[in-house]
Amino acid sequence: MIDDKTLAKIEKFIPKSYIKDLEDVIVYQNEDGSYELFSKYTIVKTATDDYTVYTGGTNDISFYSLKNAVAWCTYDKRNRLVDSDRIHYLDSGIVRVDAMMEQHQRLAKKANSSEAKLIYLAKLTEEKLRRKTMINEINSYVNQSKLWQTQRFNRKP
Repeated sequence: MIDDKTLAKIEKFIPKSYIKDLEDVIVYQNEDGSYELFSKYTIVKTATDDYTVYTGGTNDISFYSLKNAVAWCTYDKRNRLVDSDRIHYLDSGIVRVDAMMEQHQRLAKKANSSEAKLIYLAKLTEEKLRRKTMINEINSYVNQSKLWQTQRFNRKP
C-alpha cells in the first residue's frame, strides 16, 4: 500500500530488510486526508462525517469515530475478530444511544403531564448510563490497541 515515491524516500534511510517490518507497524496520513494502516487498511472520512475502513475486500466497515476505526484495524490485524466485532458494535451502539437520548430529551420537553415527563427523564437517565458504560468499554479496547501498537513500534529489529 505504500506508494513507490514514499518507498523510495524511506529506502534512503532504512535498509530494505527493515521495510517489511516497517510496513507491519506504520500508520500515516495521506495528502488527501485518508489514513494508511499496516499496509493493509485505508480509512477515509466520508461526506457524512463518519469513517470507512477499506480492507481491500468487499467488507468495508463504517465507524463514527476515527479512534474506533483505528482500534478496529489493530484488532483485525491481530486476528482478534471477536474483539474487532465488539468495537464495531459499540461504535454503532453509541450513536444509536445518542439518537435515543436526543429523542427522549425532546419528548420530555414537550410532555404535557408530569408522569409522562418523568418516564422520559427516566429513560434518558438509563440511556446516559448505557452510553457511559459503552464508552468505558470501547475506551478499554482503544487503550489496549495503543499499547499493542506502541510495543510493536518499539521492538528491536
